[in-house]
Amino acid sequence: MTNRFDLDSKVLSVSVIVTTFNRVNLLRKTLDAILCQTLTDFELLVIDNMSEDGTREYVTGLADSRIHYFRNPNNGVIAVNRNYGIRNACGRFVAFCDDDDLWLPDKLERQVSLLDSYPDVALCYTHAEAFLGSTVVTTRMNRRNVRQRHFYQLLRGNFFPNSSVVIRRAVFEELGLLTEDATLREDYEMWLRIARRYRLMGVDDSLIRYRMHPGNAAGNRATETLRAIRTVRSVVNELKIPRFLLWTNIGFQCAKYLFYRCRMRLAAGRA
Repeated sequence: MTNRFDLDSKVLSVSVIVTTFNRVNLLRKTLDAILCQTLTDFELLVIDNMSEDGTREYVTGLADSRIHYFRNPNNGVIAVNRNYGIRNACGRFVAFCDDDDLWLPDKLERQVSLLDSYPDVALCYTHAEAFLGSTVVTTRMNRRNVRQRHFYQLLRGNFFPNSSVVIRRAVFEELGLLTEDATLREDYEMWLRIARRYRLMGVDDSLIRYRMHPGNAAGNRATETLRAIRTVRSVVNELKIPRFLLWTNIGFQCAKYLFYRCRMRLAAGRA
């Protein structure tokens, strides 16, 4: 397959990358929300991990020239297909969206406008509304309002919803792609590398809707916190993180892990 990464003669504003696997019913709503964006100057790359539920037939049957469908096995490592999408992206900016999340209509327009207004900002994120079925669990998942020093705040834990970020494509050319180490949190590791070198900015509104599942429960959060701790430790030398800062923030994340474990045990005791 021809690599589209450097086709600058056809540069668009945004390359939207959606990775998916056997979730065609949820994917329909996700793609609908993306295709209804008020900013229309984008391409939509759907990277399918060899789904067998009709995903290929559904996506290739959509009559929209902005959609590009790819099938690529990732052996359970989602970063493989996110990187596949980045390599094939033509946009000035790259945006990710998980195949079960939803965007508000003006998400891309607001973020691209902000990035165009601040050329020194490498990544723009937004807050998120969490929902479970028809119930809104919280209108604002992320409690941190960070104006500067994002790197130091990120050491305490990831607070960027993956489906909210828009990143300058040139950043990947400078820093490389997402880690494909399955023991780490690939998005969090990338945010740390970006925040250490560049300025970041957030939109102080919830512009995405994060779909909650039973898998989002405390057990999963405990596992993800352990992966986050390993992620921070993996970049200590590369990012020259002072030891006192490292252990202070890892201690904070360890406390979160113990909290989630206690919640698991209490839930198991009530069952």
